[in-house]
Amino acid sequence: MSEVCLTHINKTYPNGYEAVKDFNLDIKDEEFVIFVGPSGCGKSTTLRMIAGLEDISDGELTIDGKRMNEAEPKDRNIAMVFQNYALYPHMTVRQNMEYPLKIAKLPKEEINKRVTEASNILGLNMLLDRKPAALSGGQRQRVAMGRAIVRNPKVLLMDEPLSNLDAKLRGQMRVEITRLHKRLKSTIVYVTHDQTEAMTLGDRIVVMSDGEIQQIDTPENLYSHPANKFVAGFIGAPQMNFMDMSIEETENGILLKKEGARLALNTEQSRKLKERGFRQGSHITLGVRPENLSIDQSGSDQKNSLEGTIDVFEMLGASSNIYVSCGDQQIAAILPAGVFCKEGTPVRLQFDLDYVHLFDPDTDRNIMADQA
Repeated sequence: MSEVCLTHINKTYPNGYEAVKDFNLDIKDEEFVIFVGPSGCGKSTTLRMIAGLEDISDGELTIDGKRMNEAEPKDRNIAMVFQNYALYPHMTVRQNMEYPLKIAKLPKEEINKRVTEASNILGLNMLLDRKPAALSGGQRQRVAMGRAIVRNPKVLLMDEPLSNLDAKLRGQMRVEITRLHKRLKSTIVYVTHDQTEAMTLGDRIVVMSDGEIQQIDTPENLYSHPANKFVAGFIGAPQMNFMDMSIEETENGILLKKEGARLALNTEQSRKLKERGFRQGSHITLGVRPENLSIDQSGSDQKNSLEGTIDVFEMLGASSNIYVSCGDQQIAAILPAGVFCKEGTPVRLQFDLDYVHLFDPDTDRNIMADQA
């Protein structure tokens, strides 16, 4: 069992800066949890507190029910993979992987067994006699992982391990890390600022901002039911479009109005707005993902669309992005392959209203996701 519980964890530095505020999370045995957020949000600080590399200012950290706040890093049975590999350049791959086991004074037979097993898992058998300088970036990162997993740690911590790799290698290493997790059946806590890594790797994702948890959920729920405007804008590329709309009440429900746009909400959306006190003349923030917009070719339903002019067209192969100037703001839309648009031409964007999000402009909470 390798359960990690963080209860009311805080990190305050001597100068008074609060890096992490009231962090609460229970990580299950064999779970793959991702900490994601912009630089400075507190994700790496939280990981370092789990590892024992940062003191905990307040709160309690337990691993398998045992308090670890005061335990030395070496006594936590945790291994960590860093962004910069941290390999010894004068040692071979084998020697780098053997080193933590020799420090632990394990028998030579056990060391050989563990290194062989890790090498088989990570495909390092042909590289054991090479030194780090003779390895590619992806190979070095695999060696760093191998040095961590030979220890058979209760918890494997990864701090942005792929950020130094090029895009192709990052894609390959994401697949390898997924396979590694399935084979090891280990508990992994992984820090990244890359939402693609978070969405593809994690069982659950912890989205952080300014030292605070914004939402803890599965990748699917973070995407489909973001708790607030920050999460909605952080997850997804291009990011979600946000528009300030005014409310008009009609006999059939609620219309959202903006210059060049009139959107008719469905019964459930109208009901939730009214339940929360939104009435005629109130303002609401509408959120819609670029993939839920399309070009209206018919012009038959102008009620649920928005007019603008194409500023930028990006051809991506499997799809295309367009950026449309609509009054005082720019709206992004994702188009299917084979659709080409000329920059500077007028366009009408059709909304898929079943997938729009409604945010309270005062609290930034997602009204459609908020069950309170």
